[in-house]
Amino acid sequence: MNTTPLHAPMALTPEQAAIRAGAEGPVMARCMETLVRYGEAFGAPRLVPIRSAHLTGSFKIFFYTAYYKLVSELVEAGIKVKVPTTLNPRPGYDYRPQNRILFRSQSWHEEQLEALGVTPNYSCVCYAYDNIPEFGDRLGWAESSAIIYANSVIGARSNRNAIMIDICHAVTGLAPEFGFLLDENRKADLHIRLQIERMDAAALGFLIGKIAMDRTPVLDYWPFTPAELKNMGAAMASTGGVTLFHVAGLTPEAPDLEAVTGGRPIETHTITQADLDALKASRQMQKESAVIAFGCPQMTLEEALEVGRHFAGRTLKKPVLFHLVPGAYDAFIETETGQACLDAGIEVLQHCPLAALSLRIGIGKQQVLTPSGKLHYYLEGAKYADMADILELTGAVA
Repeated sequence: MNTTPLHAPMALTPEQAAIRAGAEGPVMARCMETLVRYGEAFGAPRLVPIRSAHLTGSFKIFFYTAYYKLVSELVEAGIKVKVPTTLNPRPGYDYRPQNRILFRSQSWHEEQLEALGVTPNYSCVCYAYDNIPEFGDRLGWAESSAIIYANSVIGARSNRNAIMIDICHAVTGLAPEFGFLLDENRKADLHIRLQIERMDAAALGFLIGKIAMDRTPVLDYWPFTPAELKNMGAAMASTGGVTLFHVAGLTPEAPDLEAVTGGRPIETHTITQADLDALKASRQMQKESAVIAFGCPQMTLEEALEVGRHFAGRTLKKPVLFHLVPGAYDAFIETETGQACLDAGIEVLQHCPLAALSLRIGIGKQQVLTPSGKLHYYLEGAKYADMADILELTGAVA
C-alpha cells in the first residue's frame, strides 16, 4: 500500500509549530492542526497572515454540533479571535413562531461568538460596513457571496472556506497559502460574451454559475453598479462554485481581456437577452406568488433607497419583505424613503431570508417570488422575476 503523502508537509514557523504542539492549549492545537491538514491537502507550502476573518456559522441549529462544541471550548479556554472577525446574518429566529421554536438556542450561540471577540454585525455583506478589505489583502472568509465580492470587486484574496475552517482562521489569524491567494490562480479561464439589451445582473450570475462551475469567468464590459455586482456574484457562487469573476475594463484585475487571460486562448460562451428572460417565472406564476422577498444577500442602504423609492405613495398589491444589512437598517427607516416603504406596508427586516422563509407555514412552497438569483436557487419553491416585473406586480412605479 502506498502511504506517500499527496503533498509535501507544510513548513511552519517555530511559533506555529509550538501552537500545533500545544503551547497555547489543546483546543488551539486542534485549530492549528486543522489548518495545516487543510493546507497540505491542497499543496500549500506555508501559512500566511490574514487581514480578517468572516464566519458563516451564525445559526444555532441542531446539525452543527461539532462547530458549537469547538466554539464553546474556545470560549472556556479564554481564547479570542486574533484578527477582526465578522459573522453572517441571524436566521430570523424572531420572525415567526416556528422560527422561535427551531432557533430557540440562538441567543446562547450569539453570546458564545461575541465572547470570542467576534464583531456582532450579523451580515453577509460585511465588506460594505464592518469588515472592509483592500486590494491584495489576504482573508480567511466563509460565506460564498462575500468571498466572491471581495475577490472580484475589491481584489482581495480568499479561498472559498467552510464552517469550522473559518473559526480556525479567526483564532489563529492565519490561512494556508494556496488557490486564490496566489497570483497564478486568479487568471480567467472562461470568456462570457454578452448580447444583452436589458441587464438583469442576478439572472446573469445565475446562468454564469451553471456554465462556469468552478472556473473563473471574465465578462465583456458592462457598467455594473455595486449592487448589481453584489447580486450577480452571489448568484454565480450559488449555482456554481465560482469564487472569482472579472469584468473587462471594470474590476481591478481585468483592465482588458489580454491582461486577465494572460494572453492564453480560453473557452468562450455567449449569453443573450433570451437566456436572461427564460429564467423568469411565467406571468401566471408571478401572479400566484404570496410574498415578494428582496435582500439575499442583504440590501445595503443605497440599494434599499434605490428600490424603495418606487414604493413611495403606493398601496401594495402583495406583501413585500426588505432584508437589510443591520448596519443600514436604522439609517434606512429614518429616511423619507424608508418611512414611505413602511407606510406602504413593506416589512423591513434584518435577518437571513433563506433561513427565515425555509420554515414558512401558511405560505405555499411555490409562492415566494424574488429578484435574487441566490434565493431562487436555494429556497425551495422560490420563483424568479426581474425588478421590472416585480415592481409592476406589487403596484410600485417602474
